[in-house]
Amino acid sequence: MVLVTMPNERIPIGRFSEVTRLSRKALYCYEKKHLLVPAELDICTGYRYYSAQQIERGIWIAALTDLGFGLDEIALLLERKHTDDPEVRTLLAERLRATRAEIRRLEMVERILAAEDPFLELFSMHLEAWKIEDIPATRALTIRGEGPYHELLTSLIGQICEEMATPENVRQGVKATGPIGSVYIGEDCDEHGGLVEVFLPISGTVTVRNPAIVVKIIPAATVVSALHRGPYHTLGMAHTKIFEYLQEREFESAGPPRELYLNDPGITPEEDLLTEIQYPVRKKG
Repeated sequence: MVLVTMPNERIPIGRFSEVTRLSRKALYCYEKKHLLVPAELDICTGYRYYSAQQIERGIWIAALTDLGFGLDEIALLLERKHTDDPEVRTLLAERLRATRAEIRRLEMVERILAAEDPFLELFSMHLEAWKIEDIPATRALTIRGEGPYHELLTSLIGQICEEMATPENVRQGVKATGPIGSVYIGEDCDEHGGLVEVFLPISGTVTVRNPAIVVKIIPAATVVSALHRGPYHTLGMAHTKIFEYLQEREFESAGPPRELYLNDPGITPEEDLLTEIQYPVRKKG
């Protein structure tokens, strides 16, 4: 039998877990991802040992995890550790946007639960300015993503806004010609999320750095539109009412619905948020 001895500075996984506040399960995960690999492995018992020098890295990982970063993002942040690095700045900005979006969501939850009638408050919204109109084809910056809507839209909108604000595009006079909007794509959208395309109508010669962003033409359409006033979590009810409206009339759906966000949720009270909902339609038969 071969006895494996460890130098005194080797820290058993249990003790390392206590010091860094990282669970053993998390440490095994970080090992598989090569994010935090044990200094030594006892080949007889499979027991892991870490070095004192790895404590700081473990604490960094715990802190960045608490901030909501994913493992791939943490790996990049640990590699760079410089806030003047463009990729680091982008990651920090995206996390800040996602955090602010989550704060707004939690404030909405608090307001609903504190209301005299939480269920009435939950579905409080208004649909105004119903109309049928022809929307011309529009040149736009577009970006797609898949995931939970409230997190995904914040990230995608942020990326398009960053692209518009680059020195090249400011110098070239690129302008937004309409509000930012989104299209829900495919049949797999549900309450948990799905595939979404965010678009911003533009004019001018645009330079695109982000490989995920594409300049394309949003096709012309005849739409039934209505103005939704209220928090974003009631948009689902608004879509239901518009769909019922279509079923009762001579129109049928001719494409995925669009949402246009007419004011800034960062500075606008939830009850005053304006969203124009557009359903491309054609006459039945």
